[in-house]
Amino acid sequence: MRKHIWQKVLAISLIVILSLTLVGCGDNSAKNIEDYPTKSITVMVGFNPGGGVDTAVRGIQPYLQKYIGKTVLVENKPGNQGLIAMNYVGEQKPDGYTLIATTNAMSLNAMIFPESYKLKAAPEEALIPIYSWVNGDGNGIFVSQESAIKTWDDLVAKAQTEEGIKIAGSGIGSTDHITAITLTKIYGGKWTFVPMDSAGEVASAVLGGQVDAGSSSPGAASLDPSRVNMLAVTLKERAEKWPDAPTFIELEKPELYILFVIGLMAPAGTPPEIIAKLEEAMDQARNDQAFIDWAENAKQPIGKEGWRAETYKSYLTDYQSNMKALIPDIQEALKAAQGGQ
Repeated sequence: MRKHIWQKVLAISLIVILSLTLVGCGDNSAKNIEDYPTKSITVMVGFNPGGGVDTAVRGIQPYLQKYIGKTVLVENKPGNQGLIAMNYVGEQKPDGYTLIATTNAMSLNAMIFPESYKLKAAPEEALIPIYSWVNGDGNGIFVSQESAIKTWDDLVAKAQTEEGIKIAGSGIGSTDHITAITLTKIYGGKWTFVPMDSAGEVASAVLGGQVDAGSSSPGAASLDPSRVNMLAVTLKERAEKWPDAPTFIELEKPELYILFVIGLMAPAGTPPEIIAKLEEAMDQARNDQAFIDWAENAKQPIGKEGWRAETYKSYLTDYQSNMKALIPDIQEALKAAQGGQ
């Protein structure tokens, strides 16, 4: 009888201890969210240093640090059109300490390269949009200053020749590639897209004469106005860095108004409270006058205002829907790039 009573006492004690432990864990978890961040935050960039994404991230970095209150580290993990970094971040603990700078093309790449995309859920489910601080950027078509091609009309004329134009850009399925596909549809002729990993490599290929032209963010640090000639931009207005380069709207080709959007995202499951803290810090960073001055001095076309989480998510949803019609063309280009395999 006594043994039976002690067994009951022991069982009740264990239940009480377990309950207190669980309550304690819950309190700690809530406290961790409330105190976030307590250590440095890493922002992954899926492209090489010197490109448009890397430049944009490093531009906002000190201001995000200022408002989030902890060190923000930037780490480059290039490859597979940004999918290596996307896969990596999507598998990290959803605690707000590992984030990713994404472009509008990266989620499209997950559909184009399903064999390279390793996350179990679609990008819009595997990652949570936080904030877009670059939404006024696009593509610029440029040539070397030493090229015989001096104007946009010169480039179009060469595309009509048997040799055509070799135009380099950042990867199959990127906004650079979307631009090249659209150029072919609108202007006709031969536009052979040559995919590369970053704007820096694109610029090097153009300057080295391996390709006729390049397509990159007009604000990319690797584009030197003393060495390259910007022929046209896909922006709504002319880029400050290239005041002589017309927009395609000016050239009466509004179909080539193509934005390049960069934003911050977190792994699915990240608590809403942490997303809200990051969103607010990013908004403060984007609207810091020092950052705005940096963007103006660096000729970075960040756009007129930042997009908070809801606006950013809405844009990505619409973009993916609109781009689905181009997937057959993109896949055909991919097949051609692989030698018809």
